[in-house]
Amino acid sequence: MRKFNIIIFLLVSFILTGCFDKVELEERALVLSLGIDKYNKSLDTNLEKTGDEKRFVISMAMPEVTEGEKNGNSQDSEEKSNKMENKNDSQKINEAIKKGEGSSIFSTMDLIDTYTSKSLYYGHIKVAILGEDLLKDENLFRETIDALQRNKEISRKLIITASKSNAQTILETVPKDEKMIGIYINDFYKQNKRNSAFTFRVDLEDIIKNLLSTNGDTVIPTIDIIDEDIRLGGLAIIKDYKLSTYLDDRQTKGLLWIMDKNSLGEIVVPFEDTYVTLDIFKKDLDINFFEENNKIICNIKLDIKGNIAEYILNNSGIGNYIKYDILERLY
Repeated sequence: MRKFNIIIFLLVSFILTGCFDKVELEERALVLSLGIDKYNKSLDTNLEKTGDEKRFVISMAMPEVTEGEKNGNSQDSEEKSNKMENKNDSQKINEAIKKGEGSSIFSTMDLIDTYTSKSLYYGHIKVAILGEDLLKDENLFRETIDALQRNKEISRKLIITASKSNAQTILETVPKDEKMIGIYINDFYKQNKRNSAFTFRVDLEDIIKNLLSTNGDTVIPTIDIIDEDIRLGGLAIIKDYKLSTYLDDRQTKGLLWIMDKNSLGEIVVPFEDTYVTLDIFKKDLDINFFEENNKIICNIKLDIKGNIAEYILNNSGIGNYIKYDILERLY
């Protein structure tokens, strides 16, 4: 009996140990950022795939692993790190950009996988950037969201942003004083205070919920290139599954006040012949709907209270506290 138990134990131990499908880290290409555009000739990489109509252009950004990191050589890594300190920030980490065109999101991603010696892995992807032309095309936009949600490696918490130009250009731009765009956007929303930003985090799960509950309406934060640097601010308005218009920073902040009771920040109020800056500590929101002349009207009233953050030195015309009302009438 004892020998029988030992044999069973050994058999079970053989079954439980080992990973027959294990893929080593150095054999994987970790995709951190994904750019998706509608196909046009200016973005063509001239990499053909017989039989496929080109409808999408996909760009992928992934960090390049050095030989020292592959082999676990700490001395090589330390020497490399010391050398990097004397270089520009944009040179600290090499970021490989892989591109491809295809008839669908899945087939294009699969095609790009054939361009690299490593296996593409999407488990650590931080952000997906959607180009303006793609957002204007209802079918392509719906296909894109569907493909992202069906990919089992991609998290529903994937950050979604909208480019006012094309996603490929954004992906190829390294933010100043930053390492990689995917890490930058992820850290931006993680570290930036919610009550002071002119943008807010929207992930794949938010997009899907909004589109399904409103029959095609949602908002996506915009990303743009200003003075060769990346800037997050404003919103792209999606109506009936396609781009309708953009909101600027001021409009976005107003929308945040309505959507999020914890969104505070500051406001600049006209007062006499100058302006007063308020550091908001409380706001009350009152929303009313009514019908007038066969139209549905929405009145939004914000009662904002804040401390004076900036005015005029030695001016007694105003105290340290002010109350301000904002009334918007929407049709």
